[in-house]
Amino acid sequence: MTETNAAQITESSREAFCRLANQRIEKVTKSLENLSRLSSRKQDYSEKDVVEIKRFLTKELDKTLSGFRPRTNNDSKTFILKA
Repeated sequence: MTETNAAQITESSREAFCRLANQRIEKVTKSLENLSRLSSRKQDYSEKDVVEIKRFLTKELDKTLSGFRPRTNNDSKTFILKA
């Protein structure tokens, strides 16, 4: 493989990464907007609930940004808010 071909493959991989990242970030943003609409409804939630949601989302974001490595622990990806 020549340097030119390697550069083209790298660029193609970069373009694919950018395309997929943009699509996935858009999905996350829409999901967060959907979640935020709960606060404008007359729902029964407390400050403790908000803190728990924030803690969970922050933890998941930190895991995601930690190098895009596969999960190495057995933490649950499921969030359950208890009544």
